[in-house]
Amino acid sequence: MQCAVIGGKRETPMNAPFQDGILQAGIPESDENESISSQEARSREQRTGDLHAGGQGAAEHVKKADPADSDYEAPAGTYRTRWLAWAVIAAGWAGCLAAVLLRGGAVEWFMTAVLTMIIAVSGIAPIMAASGLSAVRVLSGEETREGGQHAIRLTLRRSMPVPLVWLAVHDETINESSAANRGISVRTVFTPLLSKEMSFRYTLHKLRRGRHPFGHVSVTVGDWLGLTAVQKRIESKAEFVVLPGLPQEDIVYNAERAGGSAAHAAPSLLAGAASDYRGDAGRAEIEAAVRAAGNGPESRPYREGDSLRHLDWRSAAKGRSLQTKVHTLEQPVKTVIAVDTLASAYERDDRLFDACIGWAALAVTQAASFGSAVTLLLGQAQEALQSPFDGDKQTSLSAMLHAMAFLRADGKGSLAGCLAKGANPLIRGGTILVFTADWRGGRSWGELAGYAAEQGCRLELFIVTRSTVPSFAMREQQKWLESGGVKVTWLHVPSRMDTLPYAEEGGAAHELA
Repeated sequence: MQCAVIGGKRETPMNAPFQDGILQAGIPESDENESISSQEARSREQRTGDLHAGGQGAAEHVKKADPADSDYEAPAGTYRTRWLAWAVIAAGWAGCLAAVLLRGGAVEWFMTAVLTMIIAVSGIAPIMAASGLSAVRVLSGEETREGGQHAIRLTLRRSMPVPLVWLAVHDETINESSAANRGISVRTVFTPLLSKEMSFRYTLHKLRRGRHPFGHVSVTVGDWLGLTAVQKRIESKAEFVVLPGLPQEDIVYNAERAGGSAAHAAPSLLAGAASDYRGDAGRAEIEAAVRAAGNGPESRPYREGDSLRHLDWRSAAKGRSLQTKVHTLEQPVKTVIAVDTLASAYERDDRLFDACIGWAALAVTQAASFGSAVTLLLGQAQEALQSPFDGDKQTSLSAMLHAMAFLRADGKGSLAGCLAKGANPLIRGGTILVFTADWRGGRSWGELAGYAAEQGCRLELFIVTRSTVPSFAMREQQKWLESGGVKVTWLHVPSRMDTLPYAEEGGAAHELA
């Protein structure tokens, strides 16, 4: 039987098939009831957490690709031309014109003039107003943080000031990093008389991680009688990026690190942090894991020039080759952070995946602040980003956060298998921090633990879950993994991440300067 050396101890390999059989055998009834009740609670939170900006002229809609989820669907009320009414008006105008030619009375002339005016104002004017339209979109910046806000100013210009028309504007951005392609849309209506330029300013709140591009602006030009609606799409491309992270309201305020006292701490931050015990525990575990990175082997083969005081004479007396004792400070701190993008692990739950990336982004940021060299492995594709030991770590950190913002939960295959067979070798003495929601993948994580032990690395699993308390199956999985030397930490999805993004009219002018 093969054995793996983990943390200096000799461990027997974990019985992965036996463990998978335990998990597949079933879950006790109490855990099933717990999972069902937690799902019902989440659905109620999603229904009550829908925010909107009512009564301000801007309506917001969050769309989801799955038609079965009615929480994200909204009636899209479109404007259309009344062709039946126009047929009646055209027939009446033709009849009045024929009556003018045949009789030429005052009544015939009056009816012909009225219908001609309706045709000019309700038919020709919207078509003239729709021609020559252009749109300019100005963003407050190119990036923001998870849960932040973004201000947009949309300006419409027309070539000629046509009166007695209205313009309905529909602007939308779609989150391309979301598996459901959710978007945020905003609508407004202008009723200009002779002005050639119209501006509309709105703000997007509670934004979610990902790349948010803007495509075309949909403009509908209509008349005051509601007979004509001319649809037009105006290209005005722009985009912004929402960097991953935990919601800003969940950040724990530490007065000592800020160089002040608790008396000067923001009350809102302290009140929000006091209730987030699980978030504090998760941050502490990640910080401890990052700080412990780089505790490498205690010795290495002797090299010419090594001090004789550092030779391992006890090892040499036993007939082994000459070894040089290596102190912790001589070892470069190396941290490998891997993000699992397995689609089946997240079950199309975008916020679960965003929370996983948010915790991973926290680990990357802390490792960079501690001066560690970070290697970020993005999903099953094994795209690797590395920060140098000596160099501009802020630039590499920004590149890593941008790459994490573009991730999608569409991976196939086990992340553990990709790590073991990938082209990115593990550095001996380093630490592997894996962020995932696949707590059922016991066999694959056991194999990765054995591979990491062979490479002299330390493996830690950070599993993100929506359960407030780990179920029986989760606890059994944790016991089995920890028996093989793998530390498991359960991370939660912050409650503020379930708040839906929304748009409201208005915004500060300085944000767009």
